[in-house]
Amino acid sequence: MKYDYNNPLSITSQFTFCGLPFRLDTYASCAFNCSYCFARLRGGNIASKKLRVASPYSIITRFKNSIGFPETNTGVVSEFIQNRMPVHFGGMSDPFQPAEKHYQVSLKVLEYLCKIEYPIVISTKSTLVSDPLYLKVLQSNPNIVVQFSFSSLRDEVSMLVEPYSTNPSELQRTIETLSKNNIRTAIRWQPYIVGVSESVPEFVKGVSSLGAFHIGFEHLKMPVEKNAHLWKKVNEYKDIQIYKDKAKTKIDGREIVLKPEYKIAAALEVKSECHKRSMNFGCADNEIQYLSDNSCCCSGIDYFPEHSNFYKYTMSYAVKCSMGEKIKFSTISSEWHPKGSIDKHINSDSRITAVNGHNTVSNYIVDRWQRLNSRFNPTSFYGVEYYGEKDQHGFNVYEWNNGLIDVIKLPCK
Repeated sequence: MKYDYNNPLSITSQFTFCGLPFRLDTYASCAFNCSYCFARLRGGNIASKKLRVASPYSIITRFKNSIGFPETNTGVVSEFIQNRMPVHFGGMSDPFQPAEKHYQVSLKVLEYLCKIEYPIVISTKSTLVSDPLYLKVLQSNPNIVVQFSFSSLRDEVSMLVEPYSTNPSELQRTIETLSKNNIRTAIRWQPYIVGVSESVPEFVKGVSSLGAFHIGFEHLKMPVEKNAHLWKKVNEYKDIQIYKDKAKTKIDGREIVLKPEYKIAAALEVKSECHKRSMNFGCADNEIQYLSDNSCCCSGIDYFPEHSNFYKYTMSYAVKCSMGEKIKFSTISSEWHPKGSIDKHINSDSRITAVNGHNTVSNYIVDRWQRLNSRFNPTSFYGVEYYGEKDQHGFNVYEWNNGLIDVIKLPCK
């Protein structure tokens, strides 16, 4: 067996605002090939459909060495492992796509991680996780959440934008199976496609009986890379031609996204419908992440005490913990973060000038906190502004500036 994917463990470039930046991918490239997927041409993936497979033994060895020999395993990935930071299994490709039936790389890795009860958040659109072999492994680890992605609950709608993916009806049955076997499940309504996805009440009602505890919600992001299939769908549907309206959209890194004033109403509606049906709500639209019930937005894993060790040294955590109050760097300055170099995990276009030959996570966080034109700055959150105030250490102090705060103010968990 040739193992030719050499970057299975990494820290995502979203580490300044994501509570799950530690990712694990057993495959590069994904057979589901969803037209909207941001990862299709990123993170080592290429336009070719050739599947590259990671070595399960290398992944397991990295975990074993990081845990058993911390003094000689000091890279940032090892630091995350040593601190038992939850790993996002399936950050760039689906770990249970059809190839897994043959290679069983994810199974081998999962067996080891479950043996040590490592905290895992799995992202998938596959029914394979309900196969008895995989189900038994998942049941052995109480520190697992399996989240399933949907653009719609309707098979005929899903076929428009993700024709090679599992039908939503099959995924719903899979969620029921896992939930009935006491495996925690969550829903990712990502992406919500204006004019294509069903109404908010219909979607939330449809998933509320499946046993999932959480819905993570995010509007469609249009990749700036050429994506003929997806843009064809935009042209076919009047309502999503909004993505061609420069007054209503903006460029966020490598995506065309709706401006937050056009997102917030739908997000609040999903939140309201979730609460009516005793479900947890998470908002994955970056500018309004603070609408989430919990502080780890997409997955909501901090709903459970054993997952409280999610990554908190982020802009989003500082903003979430300061609803209606001044937003200060001291809110996160004492939170755990790795000390090693992060540069190799950063796109070369986004790297800052090296300090003593390399940069740490802290170098990037401080730079982005202080640099107002950074798209990762606290002012990138809807309603947060900088009026010139600094604290005693020279860090910028940010404030809320609009009437939204009375509607959205929530306690930090």
